Amino acid sequence: MVTRIPNAAALARCNAQVDRLDAGTGPGYIELRSGTQPAFGDAPATGMVLVTIPLQTPAFGDAVDQSPGARATLNGVPSANASAAGTAGWFRAYDGDANPVQDGAISVAGGGGEMEIDNLAISANALVTITSWNVDELESA
Repeated sequence: MVTRIPNAAALARCNAQVDRLDAGTGPGYIELRSGTQPAFGDAPATGMVLVTIPLQTPAFGDAVDQSPGARATLNGVPSANASAAGTAGWFRAYDGDANPVQDGAISVAGGGGEMEIDNLAISANALVTITSWNVDELESA
């Protein structure tokens, strides 16, 4: 049997997820890491941190109706200089108190990642920019 929720619930769930990034004493942030994403969001982070990118507060705008579903879009175009060189394989997002909120796949534009960055091949001290990040909530699963 398929679980279905009304659009208002999808919007509320999407907003609740992205609002977790704004919790804590400082702004949320993203770690772009080398290697393979862990199987679970509670698993210890793997790979090397290539760059840590601070987010705006609030990190996302309000979720909008996708008919069906909901989508929240990252505010701004966050960037930071890389602390290490390597190939970006995945991201983990944290709130301002360093609690993990979400992780996922990264790619360049059109590559299918939940988050898109300007270049997966990262050089030390190079500027790395998040070019797109949307968080979606489905109405059925």
